[in-house]
Amino acid sequence: MGSRAPDVARIIGGKRLDWEKIELVSIPEDEQKAKPEPILAGLVAAPSDLHDAFLSDIPHLAEAQAAHTSVLETAGRGVEAHFAEIHSTQTAEVAIANLGGFREGDALVLPLSGAIHERVQLEMGGQGDGKTLRLNAEGEGGVSFTRTFTLPVGTELARAGWRGDEFIIDLIRN
Repeated sequence: MGSRAPDVARIIGGKRLDWEKIELVSIPEDEQKAKPEPILAGLVAAPSDLHDAFLSDIPHLAEAQAAHTSVLETAGRGVEAHFAEIHSTQTAEVAIANLGGFREGDALVLPLSGAIHERVQLEMGGQGDGKTLRLNAEGEGGVSFTRTFTLPVGTELARAGWRGDEFIIDLIRN
């Protein structure tokens, strides 16, 4: 795995989380790949992942959440900030699937064709036995996003980097 440097601390679930920057590598495009497969397909999908995907794809739910947010902004900003903090930590597979990614064997692949490679950063933090990743990406025109997600239980990060315009997160099973 690449080198890591300590970064900003953050509190998640009442515990301090120190972030370490992950060095991104170049992954050859001709490297043997596993067959791409959707993350939430078939009977192998975890029920919790299917539930998260269902909730994220309900059109009227976004409207209800926006109205709820508006009310809470007036009543108490702290409550909504706490909810956003809890909801922001998803599993890696759900976060990648929500961004249009897929799985290739033990790797998670995220197509980021509009991203500026030098402005994409991956950080890792430990939380108990699990590992949490934070992906910060900036694209052309100033568009940016940040996603925080946990690695699947029993896996570790082997490497992360670019294969053309695809961002690859290679995992190894314990």
